[in-house]
Amino acid sequence: MGMSVRGKWLALAASTFLILALFGTAGAETTVDKIHFLIPGGAGGGWDGTARGVGKALVDSGIIKHASFENMSGGGGGKALN
Repeated sequence: MGMSVRGKWLALAASTFLILALFGTAGAETTVDKIHFLIPGGAGGGWDGTARGVGKALVDSGIIKHASFENMSGGGGGKALN
């Protein structure tokens, strides 16, 4: 079963936000070598796939050197927010 239209839009919004957050200070002397994704869902779910896909793309493109991931399922994603 594929991702719903709403899920695709949320993934696009999250990816766009991440990219803007990384490049919003393009003129500054700041570099980001690594990123840690806190995923508000279980392994293999939609949020997990999206985070790992974005992390892989960032590493493969050379934007960052390392991406790490932490799944925190429970409470409909609320556990990751606390």
